[in-house]
Amino acid sequence: MGATSIHVQAVKPGSEIHNFREKELDYVRPELSHLNESWVGDSISHRLESAKQRYFDTVGQKMQTKAAPIREGVIVIKQETTMQELQQFAAVCKERFGIEAFQIHIHKDEGYMNAKQWTPNLHAHVVFDWTQPNGKSVRLSRDDMAELQTIASEALGMERGV
Repeated sequence: MGATSIHVQAVKPGSEIHNFREKELDYVRPELSHLNESWVGDSISHRLESAKQRYFDTVGQKMQTKAAPIREGVIVIKQETTMQELQQFAAVCKERFGIEAFQIHIHKDEGYMNAKQWTPNLHAHVVFDWTQPNGKSVRLSRDDMAELQTIASEALGMERGV
């Protein structure tokens, strides 16, 4: 069955270029790229501007530079994982924590050569708006993040990772 885990961090500037395969990467097998799938409800730049504007309207000053209103979770998946399962995971995250996924990218074309064997790195990128309606960041505790791991494993029908 395999174990899943999710690693969440502030979204990086090159995220969309990576997720949409707009740049050649040496750890990608282009002949497998047709297996990738994307669902996009908004662009990162538009969602970031929206969060900054909502924050300004609420607080009356600019959002701090170190703020991370857009975050990306990378989830280990299995070959059979569907977009519907990932969207279900996203729906539970929105309901439970108020974080809204607005992009999901399934990558089945990444991996590495180990000896003479290709080892795939099956994963999905889930891009979240990590802000409340007022533009302030959603704060999740260590326990909340542990629950996020459990939600991911249940939604994807996989063993829970660490």
